[in-house]
Amino acid sequence: MIKFNAAPAFDFDEWANLYQRDPDAFEARRKAMLAIEIAKGGQHAEAGKAIVERLEAQLAGKSDEERIRLSMLAMVASAQSMAQRLNELSQNFQSAQRPSGSRPGV
Repeated sequence: MIKFNAAPAFDFDEWANLYQRDPDAFEARRKAMLAIEIAKGGQHAEAGKAIVERLEAQLAGKSDEERIRLSMLAMVASAQSMAQRLNELSQNFQSAQRPSGSRPGV
């Protein structure tokens, strides 16, 4: 059985208060948390690092509203890419499960 470590509780109010009190500290904390999570991926984290670096470059100097809009667009694009790859994986798995010599739909 696969066991997943429960994520530590995320306190939205704490993060919101930090942003209101000290936006620079909020940004430093956000970047540190991202770096920690990416580092957990070890050698497989290179793609994640590249994505975060591209997004950070796009967000630099933007207003909060524009940062939110660009972040949401990046999240949607990432989700679409993941859905496509999962669909391909599912199709490959289904193909591998078919007995040799059988054809789909037969």
